[in-house]
Amino acid sequence: MQRPSWCTGETARIGLAVLLLAVALAGGYLRALPSLLVTALTIASLLITATPFVVETVRGLARRERNVGELATLAIAAAVLIGEYTAAAEVGLIMAVGEMAEEFAFNRSKRDIEGIAVANPGHALRKDGDGWTEVRTDDLVPGDVVLVRPGDLVPVDGTVVVGSSGIDESRLTGESTPVEKGVGGNVYAGTVNLDGTLEVRVSRAGEDSTYGKIVTLVKEAGERRPPARPFIDHFASVYTPVVLAVAGAVWAVTGDLHRAITLLIVACPCALLLATPSAVLAATGAAARKGVLIKGGEYLEAAARVDTCVFDKTGTLTRGIPAVTGVVPADGQDEHALLGLAAAAERGSPHPFARAVMAAAERAGIEVRAQSEARLTHGMGVEALTPAGRVVVGNALMMEQAGVAIPPGAAGTGTAIARTGATPLYVGRDGAFAGLIRVEDQVRPEAPGVVSAIRAEGAEKVVILTGDHEAAARDVAAQIGIGAAEVKAGLFPAEKLEQIRTLQAEGHTVCFVGDGTNDGPALAQAEIGVAIGSREDTVALETSDVVLMRGGIAALPWFLHLGRQTSRTITANVVFALGFAAVMAGCAAGGLITPATAAIAHQFGTIIVLANSVRLAGADRDFPARVSGKTSDISHIPNDLRDSFI
Repeated sequence: MQRPSWCTGETARIGLAVLLLAVALAGGYLRALPSLLVTALTIASLLITATPFVVETVRGLARRERNVGELATLAIAAAVLIGEYTAAAEVGLIMAVGEMAEEFAFNRSKRDIEGIAVANPGHALRKDGDGWTEVRTDDLVPGDVVLVRPGDLVPVDGTVVVGSSGIDESRLTGESTPVEKGVGGNVYAGTVNLDGTLEVRVSRAGEDSTYGKIVTLVKEAGERRPPARPFIDHFASVYTPVVLAVAGAVWAVTGDLHRAITLLIVACPCALLLATPSAVLAATGAAARKGVLIKGGEYLEAAARVDTCVFDKTGTLTRGIPAVTGVVPADGQDEHALLGLAAAAERGSPHPFARAVMAAAERAGIEVRAQSEARLTHGMGVEALTPAGRVVVGNALMMEQAGVAIPPGAAGTGTAIARTGATPLYVGRDGAFAGLIRVEDQVRPEAPGVVSAIRAEGAEKVVILTGDHEAAARDVAAQIGIGAAEVKAGLFPAEKLEQIRTLQAEGHTVCFVGDGTNDGPALAQAEIGVAIGSREDTVALETSDVVLMRGGIAALPWFLHLGRQTSRTITANVVFALGFAAVMAGCAAGGLITPATAAIAHQFGTIIVLANSVRLAGADRDFPARVSGKTSDISHIPNDLRDSFI
């Protein structure tokens, strides 16, 4: 039987120490035990809790390293010297509980993060001849064929070669609606096969698969503790001598050694030790639940300083998938009829533009009849025999080849569309021009709200760096509220990198957001590199500091808000820890508290810090929903373009 998570050797050790100390205190208070036995039980409790960190402190001193255990060790030793065994045991217990609390917080946040990677399959059924053999996914190679039964986790990235089924991709995309997959469809490791049996040809497996990259990332995030302890240990090199000097001064002035030792007890920096890691770990766990993977606490702290957000365009501010955004019929034609003609011709074509036309027709409720024959001309378009006649769809050259004359006004409209970065698809039927369809990469519906929200979070400078045409980039910028002066187009990856360096040289703290395909140098150069997790693109998981796994950029303002909230929490923790220690030290110096009372007060301060940090665990529910957007299935070409159509 598996042990409960709380039933560990560390828990048992501290539980025994608590039991011994409780028996000693009760026995002494009730006079039910001899004083010698009470002392023995108290010392036994002290040895159980204090020995590990005392040994570590001594080893650190032998290596000439200063750490936060020195003060606690001195306080315990001093309390033992004056016979305050109970106070010494309480300090030892508090230190042990504090270490366990930190470990618990670390492991809990780590479990939150690893919850995203729990669906990483380790085995698969590989086709061997006429049968199937269970093998480790790490042993699969591209070209192998694996069997995925209903209810199975898809073990690899690959292409369906036999069968069809609905696939639940919510673990990767956050989209709960199943996606239908048939022969030729791509499936991804970690998704769930719902109802059909599939045979999948492997393209990527094991650590190379999409989910394998996620697992590697979360392990890296989970094993990297926040950079707080080195700071605290450095602080201890100043703090400890100051506390010792003050304690010595109190002893010299009052002649009361008990007061000096009490001061040492309350000055132990346990609360300060937990101020940063408890906050960062709680925030990281909240981020993981929201689908935001953060590789280390330093990026949360850097988020609090971001004043500039730089976006790639294609695939980041836009969907990266062509969509129909305008339908302009010729005289005597109807918009829906024109779209139906184009869809009938494009039916069955694998081209992205064809899929865009088919999707628009489906959303418009248009029934698309099958064509009897179709001829695809690569780079130009398609010609098909449909129930409505012979239909041709494509560029101007395709129209010329098919003998369809494009009216001058329509040609001008097409040129104007092309200047905005979109693509005009001309449509002809039975040799006559029928109209044109505008296809372009659509702006993400949440993008305008994201730009507004990140400015509200302090990143007032928002820039677009893209390799696309300037007209297309400025069109996107205008739609989402970014000025033309903040758009840099036609850039290669190295030029994006230089733009980031220029902004940093001007004193800006930069958050770069990209899709990871060709943004690796910029992602690495920025103080924070944020990538949109993609089923197709695992580069983002390797080169970025933060990955938005739920698709889109809607969580970006929340991440920046979380960074600022975490920074404020850490500051509050540190200020409270130091202020509380100073107040209690004053009480100790004035003889207002005893060593035992000091130990209890010290524990109270630590609990307050932990409780303040735990509030961040609910940060994924507290952020106001300021990001919104809307999109239309078929929008019309602007009036100035429509007016030029004849």
